[in-house]
Amino acid sequence: MTALRVLEIFDSIQGEGFWSGVPMTFVRLAGCNAPDLGLGCTAWCDTPASWDLSAGEEMAAGDVALQAGFPRLCLTGGEPLLQAYGVAELVSEAHRRRIRVHLETNGTIDSACDFDWVAVSPKPPSYLVAASWEGRIDELKIVVGEDMDAARAEQLAAAHPGAIVCLQPEYGGGPADPRGRANAEKARALVMGHPDWRLSLQIHKFLGVR
Repeated sequence: MTALRVLEIFDSIQGEGFWSGVPMTFVRLAGCNAPDLGLGCTAWCDTPASWDLSAGEEMAAGDVALQAGFPRLCLTGGEPLLQAYGVAELVSEAHRRRIRVHLETNGTIDSACDFDWVAVSPKPPSYLVAASWEGRIDELKIVVGEDMDAARAEQLAAAHPGAIVCLQPEYGGGPADPRGRANAEKARALVMGHPDWRLSLQIHKFLGVR
């Protein structure tokens, strides 16, 4: 059995995206490929401790699944798919226990796992998503910062027509920060101009929980 490098496991509510407000067990895995790929999200990542693939502790997939306190388990990071073999075993273990598995990924790494929900958040500057995800993305989470505009958001949405589009402001110094307020207003305006899209606010930060 392949061991997983796990930073933390905790029960909380999903704070963003389509499932916002729904209780889940979160499993944060170690490792992120954003720094090596030169992705712009490193400038505003709120979990830089997750970048190191050797961080956290080793856990067997079955032991991770046993800690699920809710019927939905969300894999996050970092980039969970850097631990592809361990993730595949965890998905199997969770499904055996009738636990649904959500994945949060930047979309740069291929995976054949049978996830129950896939949320892909393409990252600047290229916003590239691996071809294997075509037709498999449930939720397209677009972070709205200074470099995001209607044309780019529309291009991303058109490339993944089956996905629910959620626009999430990049808050920078927080919702009260002028840049954060500008990004929030831009996201709101984009959603108002595209009625099939959704505005995603990070409610866990407003509530002060993980």
